[in-house]
Amino acid sequence: MTKTFERTIRVANIIEEGRLGGPQMRMALVASVLEKSEFKNKIDITFIFPKKDSKEFSERCDTIGIKYFLFSFSKISRNWFNIFRYLILFPVEVLMLANFLKKHSFDIVHVSGGSRHCKGIIAAKLAKIKVVWEMNDTYAPIIIRNVYFLLSGLADYFVFASYRTKSYYEKLTPKNKKNFLIQSPVNINFYDPSFEFPVEDFIKRTIEEKKIIIGTVANVSPVKDLKLFLKVVKKLSSYSNKVLFIVVGSVHNSQKNYYEQLLDNINKQGIKNFFFLGPRVDVRPLLKAMNIYVCSSMNESSPLSLLEAMAMKKAIVSTDVGDVKSFIDNGVDGFIVKNGDDNALANYLKRLIDDPKLRYNFGESARNVVKEKFDLEICVNNHLDMYHKIVNNYK
Repeated sequence: MTKTFERTIRVANIIEEGRLGGPQMRMALVASVLEKSEFKNKIDITFIFPKKDSKEFSERCDTIGIKYFLFSFSKISRNWFNIFRYLILFPVEVLMLANFLKKHSFDIVHVSGGSRHCKGIIAAKLAKIKVVWEMNDTYAPIIIRNVYFLLSGLADYFVFASYRTKSYYEKLTPKNKKNFLIQSPVNINFYDPSFEFPVEDFIKRTIEEKKIIIGTVANVSPVKDLKLFLKVVKKLSSYSNKVLFIVVGSVHNSQKNYYEQLLDNINKQGIKNFFFLGPRVDVRPLLKAMNIYVCSSMNESSPLSLLEAMAMKKAIVSTDVGDVKSFIDNGVDGFIVKNGDDNALANYLKRLIDDPKLRYNFGESARNVVKEKFDLEICVNNHLDMYHKIVNNYK
């Protein structure tokens, strides 16, 4: 960290989703380092996010000492009343947000959360503040893509969370705008497999029974393609007495129907060794207990949970999402399968179940990859460089 700052840079980091997930974790992780580093008095970050469904995110901010403001962001959904309400309140919320930004004299507005989050873009322009729009997905419905295309000219800068994200949005983004590529960070000192963690009774019994634990950390939603995961579990039914499958993550109200479909599939197929464990404040104990980590997602940009599992020396089997192919050498650091390929996923898991030495080698290699390419300091330095260039009108 060698940047020279002539004055404190005030950053408003806005996200229109209060539920704790990958983008929120990334925001908090970077800000936590800046709060404790030599740049504490040079970078002043304030988070702005919704009041609704933000208890976990608020508590995370309180724990690490990040300033935040709870805003009344309405959310769009498929319900016609909510769509009408969203459209009616949209201009009101944008004007209120613009007044807040102007009142607190921010130098930069950093809009996180992807192409679906645009209120901060318009508000920043009304407040005449430089704005950077962060993209962290690799799929958006056509209407969202069109809205992004129409509004992208308002942003001064763009930041992409992966090469695949950049490629996805490149044709919709003005070519004359400066962009940055900043991938998700992992605190390798926090995700350290050498630590001793308390073990939950359920997992402790599984370990004592010498069962292999195969798991994933993911909020339950279709994009995580847990139906594919269940297909693989069924294909591995011959290992049912030897292997336990777990999913660690929340079931939000919007995904209850999908969750019920998964439970129905489990019951109909007679699967007895697959469990949803719900969310955890600290996933490290469960990551350490896992022998194999699976990412079955349809779409990801920079899959943070997978990187955290790699830091914990887990053997990885992942679908080809985000930039996975750029940092996992297939067959050396883990296995990669085509999206939706349950046969390949099942076959690779069989190899790892039957070969403890291969699991060990993959795990050792995986942590080294994270150390080299995704260490938190790399991401923090990239953010500092970006903010510094934006304030100094870097073109």
